[in-house]
Amino acid sequence: MNKTALIYHDDYLKHSTGAYHPESSERLVSIMKLLQQTGIIEELTRLTPEKCSREDLLRAHTKQHVEYLKELSSKGGGPIDADTYCNGDTYDIARLAVGGEILAGKHVIEKKTDNAFVLVRPPGHHATKNTAMGFCYLNNVAVMVKYLQENHGVKKVCIFDWDVHAANGTEEIFYNDSTVLVISIHQDPKTIFPGTGFIDEAGEGCGEGYTINIPVPPHTGDADYMYLMNNFILERIEAYNPDFMVISAGYDSHMLDPIGSLQLTEKAYCNMTSSLRNLAEKVCNGRLVVELEGGYNLNAIATSTHVTLKTMLGLEPEIQVNGETNKTITELTQKLTKKFNDLW
Repeated sequence: MNKTALIYHDDYLKHSTGAYHPESSERLVSIMKLLQQTGIIEELTRLTPEKCSREDLLRAHTKQHVEYLKELSSKGGGPIDADTYCNGDTYDIARLAVGGEILAGKHVIEKKTDNAFVLVRPPGHHATKNTAMGFCYLNNVAVMVKYLQENHGVKKVCIFDWDVHAANGTEEIFYNDSTVLVISIHQDPKTIFPGTGFIDEAGEGCGEGYTINIPVPPHTGDADYMYLMNNFILERIEAYNPDFMVISAGYDSHMLDPIGSLQLTEKAYCNMTSSLRNLAEKVCNGRLVVELEGGYNLNAIATSTHVTLKTMLGLEPEIQVNGETNKTITELTQKLTKKFNDLW
């Protein structure tokens, strides 16, 4: 059995988004409740993070953005956009979320654990260098990656994001950077926020080809995702040969999620996690961090996190995925292969 860390802090529950907001503290409450009920919590190495420093944030964010969030929180908060609200605790809890990611990365890179899951909120993958949006304030995963590159000699990182929404913030931060391969598989941005994440958005300058967007149509399911994994994604990551891997795990791609229109089940999350864990063992000594992004059905986010953790521990064998692959997915795979083979 693998040694898997779970990074969590009760203060993550203090970030209030307002009544009826989907990104609520109940998301983490439901997950922790299931982990305790099933007993899997006893198999995990529990770690409690601290807030990251301002210096950490400035590796991925502008000074203007950091100061804006700090000042807005200090004044009691206020709306940032239509669905992203800042309160008096937001800046500090967002720093605590980033601190959780950094702690996970350090423990894995220092071989204190085989892998780690960061059970965190607020999420981060929509936050750009200078803008909070989409329930996200600071880009948790981007700050962690920059920290590891600067302090632990990590050269190349792959971030794989399976949230229903494109990882626009993470992509923007690394858009000109060949040392970080960002792969985002998500619902067609013509049909969902943030309206970006098309195939032709592939990076620029020295980063051209190292942002890979995989937009899939609504109702795409398990068999389609596994076809893309086995016929494009895994071989592309292996060719890149990263020395650290991250999964940005958004469970709003689940079929029960109220925000997205995809049809994934726990089977897909199990198989994707297993495939990526095995690949990490092959190319980067098993260095893998999984960090929570979206997911707004309380039952689905809990069962999906549970199966992901069991797979990380090595307790859950791959579950067979049945069903035919949609023709649009095979055609998309061919298009992706041609485009990125031409780039690198």
